[in-house]
Amino acid sequence: MNKVRSKFSVYCQKQSLLGLAVIAFLLALSGNSLWQLWRQSQDSSWSVLFADRYFWHILRFSLLQATFSALLSVFIGLLTAHALFYRTFWAKKWLLKIFSLTFVLPVLVAVFGLIGIYGLSGWLNTGLGWLQIDWQLKFYGLNGILIAHLFFNLPLASKIFLQALHSIPQQQRQLAAQLNIRNGHFLRLIEWPYLRQQLLPVFALIFMLCFTSFAIVLTLGGGPKYTTLEVAIYQAVTFDFDLGKAAMLALVQFMLCFVLFQTSSYFSRHTPTPLSTQHRWRQPLNRTFVAVHWITLISVALFIALPLLNIIYSGLTSSALSKIWQSPQLWQALGYSLTLAPFAALLALLLSIALLIGARRLRWHYQLKTANIMINIGMMILAIPTLVLAIGLFLLLQQLDFAVWHLFLIVALCNALIAMPFVLRILATPLNNNMHHYENLCQSLGIRGWTRWRLIEWHSLQSPLRSAYAYAMALSLGDFSAIALFGNQDFSSLPRLLYQQLGHYRSQEAAVTALILLLLCSLIFLVIEKNDDQPDTTRI
Repeated sequence: MNKVRSKFSVYCQKQSLLGLAVIAFLLALSGNSLWQLWRQSQDSSWSVLFADRYFWHILRFSLLQATFSALLSVFIGLLTAHALFYRTFWAKKWLLKIFSLTFVLPVLVAVFGLIGIYGLSGWLNTGLGWLQIDWQLKFYGLNGILIAHLFFNLPLASKIFLQALHSIPQQQRQLAAQLNIRNGHFLRLIEWPYLRQQLLPVFALIFMLCFTSFAIVLTLGGGPKYTTLEVAIYQAVTFDFDLGKAAMLALVQFMLCFVLFQTSSYFSRHTPTPLSTQHRWRQPLNRTFVAVHWITLISVALFIALPLLNIIYSGLTSSALSKIWQSPQLWQALGYSLTLAPFAALLALLLSIALLIGARRLRWHYQLKTANIMINIGMMILAIPTLVLAIGLFLLLQQLDFAVWHLFLIVALCNALIAMPFVLRILATPLNNNMHHYENLCQSLGIRGWTRWRLIEWHSLQSPLRSAYAYAMALSLGDFSAIALFGNQDFSSLPRLLYQQLGHYRSQEAAVTALILLLLCSLIFLVIEKNDDQPDTTRI
């Protein structure tokens, strides 16, 4: 009885109640979405959906493109990581910085740059024509989707595999050299066991990211043949207004994403630590390895850098560069983006801090299972796609006469939930360390509440808080999922404006919009680079 009473008193503490309140709010949001979708799906027939050949085509293509994207990213990521580990060159530091920049780059900005390189009138086809080579890359469709997914996920895979190579003890490398284990034998016997440990985690993570990809498939799909579940949900709501079909597709999406999330979490229990900057001993490799390394590095550097250079060049040479500043649509979208992003980032920060403070209090009192469940619920947006949450809110509030401030709050909330997993990963370790190091001291001195935050917490949390806020702001600035559903002519953002410009073939205006987004994200990236000592830990 005393044990039950003691456990109940732990849950009733202010810090625990704060975290539990956030959990209740997140569960209410998710539960509402699932309930609204389930209730709406009752008006439609599941047997009709499962008998629809187009549904199975969409499902097959969703799984197929995610599988191919993950395989390509893992394979080329392995080659790139091996080359980065063994080769030293003056631009290596900048290449790794560009890899990190892709983490905060808005999807539609990258898509614009990729179209400028691989599109019908892009640099690649223009160069092939100049060389009188009678062949053109068909970018729209599966080719474009795979290239865009590779652009975003190759740097992620490369960094994780690079850390795996850094984790091999230096003594093990030197012992292998003394035993004359070199080149291919060294790769197979020494390096491969470390790389193999990360194969399934990286594949599962990238597969999940590609399976839930929205803006890339919507922009580059090119038609019904290349449509995924998430795009089909969006089309059912916005074009057909078939809420029953959208609800059933969203429930299928949720079930598959939940399974993928659990699979990814299982494989990713042992996540890599940040890259070490210390010098490590490396044995020389033969000419074949050296050649493969340089070919890989040059190819990957061009593949990642050229779209970014195209965005800068197209924006600066655009004929609309001077005229677009007179456009009220640009200023409206810019204004909403610059208010949405900070507000959503602040909301993500407050929700995450409240959740983590409650979880660490429970962990301090040995309620480890409950604390871990709380953190997993905070990460739940990875299992419930943003579009599913947004549709649930739309169905709940569809009788409401939406004003702009309603839409602003809904989109800000969705963007905050997108950023929460990243913010939780950044802040979890410093907050738990503070609890471990200073809790007994604070209790003995009676330091609590705001005084504790000001004197104890703030000192070690300044840099992580700035990094978390910058990441959340960058993710909100570039997000397109929620604004695609709730945006209108009176409420827009820069990604939505860019999508409209691309859809209406206003490429000159799109070039300037993409350049503005790239510059804004680059400024945020500079903040992250300055303050974030552990950039890789933010990847889920």
